Amino acid sequence: MDSEAPALLLATDGSISALGATLRAIELARERGAQLHAVHVATPESDLQVEFAETSLETLHARPVDGLEAARYLAEKAGVPVHTHEVRGAIVDAIVQTARRVGADTIIAGETGPRPFGGDKVGSVAEGIRRHSDDIPVVLVPGRTGEVVPVLAEILRSDPAAVPGGGSADSDIDWTAAVRDQSFRDLIAIKVRFLVPVIVFYLGFYLGITLLAGFAPGFMARRVVGAVNVGYLLIIAIYVVVWILALVYVRVANTIFDPKAASVAADATGQASKR
Repeated sequence: MDSEAPALLLATDGSISALGATLRAIELARERGAQLHAVHVATPESDLQVEFAETSLETLHARPVDGLEAARYLAEKAGVPVHTHEVRGAIVDAIVQTARRVGADTIIAGETGPRPFGGDKVGSVAEGIRRHSDDIPVVLVPGRTGEVVPVLAEILRSDPAAVPGGGSADSDIDWTAAVRDQSFRDLIAIKVRFLVPVIVFYLGFYLGITLLAGFAPGFMARRVVGAVNVGYLLIIAIYVVVWILALVYVRVANTIFDPKAASVAADATGQASKR
């Protein structure tokens, strides 16, 4: 494919709608003889991990596959070369900037929002791309479940690297035995001993303020400084308490939870290497 060939940019996050867009992008690239580029934008929010989330839940509901790995697998199967790009930043701006950088004349993205009452409302990201891409046409592709699910099943079956984190998982580790190990149980116990009192404290604090507002309006209306009454101060206190608890959790996690988790992982890896 020469450098003068048209270029298409696929914006993908591995979601169902993005897989629908991937199929359409590959089809368009083949029809037009175009260079296909796929981009995934990593944001600070997308990097966050929910500590107690099951991997299976994340896989099913949040991000079924790694978007770039899925694009690579499907494009290779269709005989269409694909260039992948992992970038960081604000999602819409990063996608549009990547499109300009690779000289794309079309951006393909999945529709992620509802279309109520036959309207043309789409997901905020897709809508933002269309609004900010100026002279670059945008093709929005709905993620039709009937079309995408069989493809998703094939990807998961044929390309383990397309599963988020799947390529880095150590298959030699007996994870069932690892979670039964005393060190892992100790880690969970430490977290429970910290988190349960914190949660009970905060819920009690919040519920107490709610009850005061309902059953002690005279007390809540008592002025403290000028027009500022007890109610205002307690509402402000809710936000202050949330920030304090968050900062305390981060410190405890960095100094206690994370080192303990690293030790548990090292123990599991060490047991696997002995087998």
